[in-house]
Amino acid sequence: MVKYDAVVIGAGHNGLVAANYLASSGLRVLVVERRGVVGGLAASEELRPGFKMPTGAYVLSLFKGRLIRELGLDKLGLRVYLKEPGLFLPFPNGGSITIWPDEGRTVKEVERYSKLDSLNYPRWVSFWNAFASLIDPLLYLPPPSLEELIDEVRRLAPLMGVLRGRVEAFIEEFAYALTTSAARMLNDYFESEELKAALVEDGVVGTFAGPYTPGTAYVLAHHVMGEVNGVKGAWGYVEGGLGRLSELLAERARGLGVDVLLNVGVRRILVKDGSVTGVELTDGRVVEARVVLSSADVKTTMLNLLDPDILSGDVRRRISNIRSIGVSAKVIGVLKELPKYSVKDADPMIGHRASALIMPSVDYVERAYRDALSGSFSREPWISINIPTVYDQSIAAPGYHVFSMFIQYAPRTLKWGPEDKARLREVVYETVEQYMPGFRDRVIFDHVLTPLDYEVDYGTVGGNIFHVDMTLDQIFTNRPMPGMSRYSTPIKGLYLCGSDAHPGGGVTGAPGRNAALTVLEDLGLVKRSRVLNLLDLLTMAIKLLRT
Repeated sequence: MVKYDAVVIGAGHNGLVAANYLASSGLRVLVVERRGVVGGLAASEELRPGFKMPTGAYVLSLFKGRLIRELGLDKLGLRVYLKEPGLFLPFPNGGSITIWPDEGRTVKEVERYSKLDSLNYPRWVSFWNAFASLIDPLLYLPPPSLEELIDEVRRLAPLMGVLRGRVEAFIEEFAYALTTSAARMLNDYFESEELKAALVEDGVVGTFAGPYTPGTAYVLAHHVMGEVNGVKGAWGYVEGGLGRLSELLAERARGLGVDVLLNVGVRRILVKDGSVTGVELTDGRVVEARVVLSSADVKTTMLNLLDPDILSGDVRRRISNIRSIGVSAKVIGVLKELPKYSVKDADPMIGHRASALIMPSVDYVERAYRDALSGSFSREPWISINIPTVYDQSIAAPGYHVFSMFIQYAPRTLKWGPEDKARLREVVYETVEQYMPGFRDRVIFDHVLTPLDYEVDYGTVGGNIFHVDMTLDQIFTNRPMPGMSRYSTPIKGLYLCGSDAHPGGGVTGAPGRNAALTVLEDLGLVKRSRVLNLLDLLTMAIKLLRT
């Protein structure tokens, strides 16, 4: 029987981050992965020889410089290309709008549609920069309750007297942003439908909610808190494909002595007298461990990998009720050449350098959402089109391009048989052709991924790319549910370290880091504060004063 200090279930990026922190503190760690590649939903896979395709996540922003430096990934060769422009939206009338990382350049673009909006856009950016300055330190701590979060903001007030009383007003706006809808927040700032359409995507991505659903403003905030190469709010492409990040994490972990076992899953988590004792693998081997960290989703971990009689009926029922219905699909593939966007007011090729969004209005997104509520996928889905090979030709054969189309809404509630997949593919191409004629004729290979694929092939119950919804009642101390929000579970020695733990979904690495530090603290190997310290507050104050 093999013995380890810690077993990590799943070699997704969070599991690998956790393994790195544990091994850096001297623990003997085993990572077990049921698939043949590392990365989970942050992997690049050769579905066609010579082409690395993003089967899950496709752009990077929320995996911040702090983690990159702590893990030394920059020294290992991690390189990220800044996506510039950031967003490009073509409209049915031949118009378009482009959002740049450079605020001044975006203001000039917005002014074409509304002078008022061009004046308000810097206010919008400033508010979210201030919001991010307050939230950012909390991403790397056990989650506060909403009440504790507001208290932390109030603690900052004495350090900010120079703002002449504006702190209280900001606190009110801060609380409002946590609870209101993305659409209402956008309507508060802007009048042009074009700009609101360009900014609404981050409020609904990956979540079974529409732009008018309360709480989606926080989802928007979650996705604008990132950075690329020091540029706030920007997104980028990882050289070698997004999966290269996961590969580097695995390489570093192996260098620290971590054993990464591929093509073998965990059949069950072993428990005795309320404490973890190890895991049984799908090949029959038993591994003893002091602790087990699971980067699988909470339902897989607690309902499928534990014997049914270990948890009470009440706890199992509450876990079953966590909302985790996936609504995101993808079409990925290869183009033999790049088509042009049918726009009259911009370079018809510039959209390929950005994330091109097919979502001409906020109401368009709402209609797509309502289709999903009725039990079907969207008749007119919103689509994010990305061509990473415009920046990085290393992931494709010379002269060809990899494309990634992220699609909503495609709910897991559908059966997703071959006919459903075929209909979704048709709808996606028909939609794209309206804005980029000839796109489909240039496709030489494609592959459709639905929530069912994410559930069956990637092991996420419900096929949710964030494991569980990023809604107001499932963030901070409610993530994934009250009583299990600080990485530990009712089973002593069993921890959650995946996207269903604080701070949530996306390629952040934060759940893995936080869970590992919680384990090390519980084992008496480190001591850390669970509240913000004075240095954190001073740093936040400086950032806010700059804003």
